[in-house]
Amino acid sequence: MREALASVVVRAGAEHSAVHRARPAGPLRLFCPRRPGFAAWVVASNLGGGLVDGDDLALEIAVERGATCVITTQASTKVYRGDTRQRTRIRVEDGGAAIVAPDPVVPFRGARFVQATAVELAADASLVLVDTITAGRVAHGERWSAARIDSALEVAIAGTRRLIDRVVLVGDAEGDLARRMRRFEALATCVLVGPRVAAYAAAGLAHRTRPAPGDALVIAGSPLGDGAVFRIAGERIEAVTHAVRALIGPACDALGALPWQRRW
Repeated sequence: MREALASVVVRAGAEHSAVHRARPAGPLRLFCPRRPGFAAWVVASNLGGGLVDGDDLALEIAVERGATCVITTQASTKVYRGDTRQRTRIRVEDGGAAIVAPDPVVPFRGARFVQATAVELAADASLVLVDTITAGRVAHGERWSAARIDSALEVAIAGTRRLIDRVVLVGDAEGDLARRMRRFEALATCVLVGPRVAAYAAAGLAHRTRPAPGDALVIAGSPLGDGAVFRIAGERIEAVTHAVRALIGPACDALGALPWQRRW
């Protein structure tokens, strides 16, 4: 596989942030709609309607001093049968903020998918990030039918790596992965860190409750610097999506943009 590297630079202006440069690569396309508010928007799309065998995509985004950027996708990331990889690297400078909220990953039967997300924050930069992996096309009988899902997340603050998180799910022809995942059909990781969202991270930690056996939705949170990282598992994809939006919505609103609102 040959990596296709796309890049974006976002700069702050007097009235709003703006995409200074956007360079697509390979099948990865970038849309930069102008939305009300201070944040610039970067919406990633794929010519094939998803990741197909052999795709190796990379996106690097620089959010310069004082700028705010929403990074999302045009639709859910469908991962077709075969080997695919995608890498996202985001750098946020002093006083900047990034909302990283792609739509959920939907792995098809036989997919082998590797994903790596790395975020570098200046000491006073802020981040809201969500990564959601679903069981796949459940309505088509493909519940946790991917061959392998490998999703890694790193967050560094002021040059120090503060979070290393990795989810690896390996399936087989007998459906062992679906059995091991039991009743859950989606997993999500949410990160809120930085001075502009610290209060919302603290509120999320304060309102967490101890899960009970058999709960349809499980949410766990841990402190991360001046923020927090939350992990969510749910029996229904819609319930996980709702929980994610309830958890990060106030922080996103404080940064001036809700990533699931109308994008065009």
